[in-house]
Amino acid sequence: MFEMSTKDAIRRDRQFLVHGWGYIPIDVVKGEGSKFFDSDGKEYIDMLCQTAGVVGIGHCHPKVVAAVKEQAEKSFHILTSFINDPRTVFSEKLAAVAPGSLKNNCKMYVSSGGSEANEVALKMAMLATGKNEVISTYFAYHGGTLAELSLLGQSYSRKGPWPRFPGFHQIPNAYCYRCTYGQKPESCGLECAEALRHAIKYGTHDNVAAFIQEPVPGNGGHMVPPKAYFKRIREICDEFKVLYILDEVQTGVGRSGKWWAAEYFEVEPDIFVTSKAIGGGMPVAATVIRNGILPEGLIDDQWHIFTFGGSPISCAAGAATIDVVNEEKLPDKAARQGARLAKRLTEMMAKYKSVGDVRAMGMFIGVEIVKDKATKEPWFAGAGNIFSLALNKGALYGTNGARGQGNIIKLKPPLAITDAEADKALDILEEAIAENEMTLRDIAML
Repeated sequence: MFEMSTKDAIRRDRQFLVHGWGYIPIDVVKGEGSKFFDSDGKEYIDMLCQTAGVVGIGHCHPKVVAAVKEQAEKSFHILTSFINDPRTVFSEKLAAVAPGSLKNNCKMYVSSGGSEANEVALKMAMLATGKNEVISTYFAYHGGTLAELSLLGQSYSRKGPWPRFPGFHQIPNAYCYRCTYGQKPESCGLECAEALRHAIKYGTHDNVAAFIQEPVPGNGGHMVPPKAYFKRIREICDEFKVLYILDEVQTGVGRSGKWWAAEYFEVEPDIFVTSKAIGGGMPVAATVIRNGILPEGLIDDQWHIFTFGGSPISCAAGAATIDVVNEEKLPDKAARQGARLAKRLTEMMAKYKSVGDVRAMGMFIGVEIVKDKATKEPWFAGAGNIFSLALNKGALYGTNGARGQGNIIKLKPPLAITDAEADKALDILEEAIAENEMTLRDIAML
């Protein structure tokens, strides 16, 4: 039914589809483990998990495939008001691995994607506090809805005809390589965290429901803050009775070397959001809030719905995914493999003039491409060329192109990637970096 030649696939795709985030004329037909294949049979190592870590347990994991097949023979869709057994089991398993005091001490709304789940988090915070302002950070990405575009900390998000959502504010994030305040990590006073205090006191109507952030910005550039930053943020949120939302859509499910980046940074949110990898490739998400915060009446009230939220097939996949992460000890594998990748990339940074910085949290890694290490001028075209060269050689990496923090090469491979696969992918990346410096070399620049 779906088989077609590459030429025919490209023609038919062009006829009706809008991709929304760029276009790559490769017809992907199959995924297996840490690899995917195009319609010509070419093999690629997936160092991105297709979309920012979605297939973190690997493409088409047999346990997830089996769970989906079993549920597909029973029910495709159930009204969210009904009890739904796969959703119940998924929620139990997710609560059991929730970070800190949320473990088995939480309620959750199950939806189908990160944008939806973050919308729920904002609603929960506003309903719980009776307040309606929200603060996010520069370089943030929390989804693509109109409200969430106002939380994005990337200028392109505000170039469309849409208005900025009232009551949404932003502060500088912890970006040690390019500190907004000109500080050094070893001597700074965490001015980026203190910015939250100043924003609440002087930049809002004293009606802040929540502060939302990704522990490490995904689309924004993989800046890894110091642990002390999160301790200060938590203290400020408590001081002003502001709920703390951690968006773990990209950083969660073992990628940091812990189940959650919250555990990696030793911080406890009031609400956390998960999606992408939690479904093993299927669309499922959850907004998880600590017990005692959400008013009890809202648990059974009619205040929110997403039609496909809690899909029994997706929840079956999510439940199976949690089992795989635990049984295969994927957080431990991410910690070990992430250290290997970071070591090799740090060696590249010393070797190549265009590699300005390497930032790693487990297997959530960013490589910043610059024109000049002294000035740190971003090299957007260089990063784009490295992406294309690597893809042609058989490895998919991440980059936002001209959008967002587009001079960052991003590594978010499957957590069980083998040493041989990882080494081959890094060989390809190093070749691409070297060729980029040669073919695009400007003698006055490098």
